[in-house]
Amino acid sequence: MTETYLTSEQAKDFLARYPTVQWIDIFMHDLNGIPRGKRIRSRDLLAFADKGFMVPSTCYIMDMRGSCVEETGRLWETGDPDLQFRILSETLVPVAVEGTTHAQAVMVPIEDDGGLDPRRILQRQSAVLAKMGFHPVTAVELEFYVSSVSSNGVFELKTPCGLVDNPDWQQLYQFEELDCVGPFIDDIYKIAEAQGLPVDAVLQEAGPGQFEINLKHKKDAASAALDGLLLKRAVKAAARAHKMEATFMAKPHHDWSGSGMHIHVSLLDKDGKNVFAGDPISPLFRNALGGLRETMGDFMAIWAQSANAYRRYQPKSYVPMAAHWGFNNRTASLRVLNSSPNATRVEHRIAGADANPYLVLAAVLGGIYHGIVNKLDPGPAAEGNCDGSNAPKVPTAWINAIAQFRDSSAATETFGAIFQKTFAEMKETERRDFERVVTALDHQWYARVA
Repeated sequence: MTETYLTSEQAKDFLARYPTVQWIDIFMHDLNGIPRGKRIRSRDLLAFADKGFMVPSTCYIMDMRGSCVEETGRLWETGDPDLQFRILSETLVPVAVEGTTHAQAVMVPIEDDGGLDPRRILQRQSAVLAKMGFHPVTAVELEFYVSSVSSNGVFELKTPCGLVDNPDWQQLYQFEELDCVGPFIDDIYKIAEAQGLPVDAVLQEAGPGQFEINLKHKKDAASAALDGLLLKRAVKAAARAHKMEATFMAKPHHDWSGSGMHIHVSLLDKDGKNVFAGDPISPLFRNALGGLRETMGDFMAIWAQSANAYRRYQPKSYVPMAAHWGFNNRTASLRVLNSSPNATRVEHRIAGADANPYLVLAAVLGGIYHGIVNKLDPGPAAEGNCDGSNAPKVPTAWINAIAQFRDSSAATETFGAIFQKTFAEMKETERRDFERVVTALDHQWYARVA
């Protein structure tokens, strides 16, 4: 899809329609999917509408703490130049809670981003498939937890009052928990409607205070990925309005269910026909599955982008740890759904909820492309519990996932050499910094017996 940038006339029209808006957050998304930008007064919007913003290029080498990673060689060596960004016109929307005093908009680089912008990477991968005559239809599903706000501002997982806090009493797919946080859910949908986010169903998940919200399919992959990122922001805004916090952390509690990101993908041809459909699936779909299987381990550093994300990979948790596929099988990493030709698709189930949807979708499409070009066969479909299958295991230790991504030719093909090297260096630095910290658990387990 062609991007359109905000004009001063559109900005005037927005401010006239939303006179209560006082502040507007303008942001891009970094490699971790974290929004970074500026908050401006509504009356200053016109000054930025036609010309956009200048943003430091080093926003693309910031870690989870907001520090630039020197080890990438892209900080002092580059002189930290600014890049020009413009506001996507359709993303200027109100945040419809608490009197609608705030609005937001997404900005994207219009200059050379150096091969690091996650949105541009996904768009380039979509363009590769488009040259073959294929157009992905994609959707994002996200799981998250809500927690009471802590008194000191430091996050503490504490199930809000009224919700069941016993993980052995799972309210999965029931309505009592949804009723308890009904006003919060209502506000998520209110925000989403005002922002044009195509939210679908909401459901109670297995963990205490854990929920899932699905987004409807879109024919533009970059737009679908952005929906996932903006849904996170909407959920967090609604939670704040109800004195709660929402977290998309992949594994917020070691005994509770992890939170995943499931990606649904099908391919259409130029006539709008689903080329994955067949009896039971098409040969091309089999090739795509073959590519997704072969590259799954290579892209593990994308599916699990944090130290915490690797705690989610546990047996008997509906979290895949191998590259298997199966028909309508929730234990498979690649769940094939083919209830009708139009609905034939793959549900990619391995990524954590904290991953960047732009990068996850780019990796999924890259795997599909790899399989189609090389005519890979996925082998037989797994049946029953895939945990016990002989499918190739993916690296579930962060150090191994980073190393495999760094050395992967599929990663180079999908993301480009610059991104591959930079992302691997950023995550290796983050891993070393995280793992060198001695925790209370170290003392509890080892101090007196050492």
